[in-house]
Amino acid sequence: MTQQTMRWSASDIAAAESALERAVAGEVTHVVTLTDEEIVILDGLQNPQLVAVPWLDAQEGADRGLVGRVALRSLLARGMVVPSEDAAEPVDGRPAVGIEAVPEITGPLVLRRTASAILSVERTTSLGRHWVYVYLHEDDRVLEEEVAPSGHHAFSVYPLSELAGRLAVFVDPASHALLDGRSQTFTPDDFAARASSLPELAGALAVTTLGAVHAGSDVLEQVSVYATPDGVYTVRGGEHGPDGAPTSLTLSEVGAATVRRLPLELLGR
Repeated sequence: MTQQTMRWSASDIAAAESALERAVAGEVTHVVTLTDEEIVILDGLQNPQLVAVPWLDAQEGADRGLVGRVALRSLLARGMVVPSEDAAEPVDGRPAVGIEAVPEITGPLVLRRTASAILSVERTTSLGRHWVYVYLHEDDRVLEEEVAPSGHHAFSVYPLSELAGRLAVFVDPASHALLDGRSQTFTPDDFAARASSLPELAGALAVTTLGAVHAGSDVLEQVSVYATPDGVYTVRGGEHGPDGAPTSLTLSEVGAATVRRLPLELLGR
């Protein structure tokens, strides 16, 4: 994960730490909910987003700058941001207005750019796609950003100890994971050709891809989870070739304990 070149003020850092201090054992604490367009304008139109922005992506041909400025007007009217004396960098050659958000917004926006590791979770069901992003910080505290298909981003904080159970429900919503079972290994080409006909994956109710990247590294560790009516299966890559792609894929039946371990394993915990 290449570190972002962004400047943070003392008040930005204080807001981030204040948000993390709300992480309490045994609880998931909601901090703020923002929309795609609010995220993009507050984070900076010039900064590429690391997360899904489904509503904004669906607005084909829309001027993102204009959409963002409309969102900013709403935030200003609600007192969630205020004009700042700090000069903002021009965007697309146009002068930008300096703004300062309330700490409840600033904290999460800083935390999502300063994590030591990021776990992304994308689930596909018959209802569409749904995302969860987990940002790991010091003292094993995390910021979670859950992105709904509607383009709403719900930010919460909690101790890392809450993560396993929380994501197990997301990955295996019907609790069909029972026990670890047999494994099969395929070449990537063979798996691609046979995936749709493999009985283990037929009729999957939810297909979830989990990927983790650590600060200072561009290596993405990834696993796919298929939750079916008869059990839960993972697909993981083995050794990687010179191009970074796996040379083999292993399909395994997994139990509830393995499902719970996956996020922590990917985060190196």
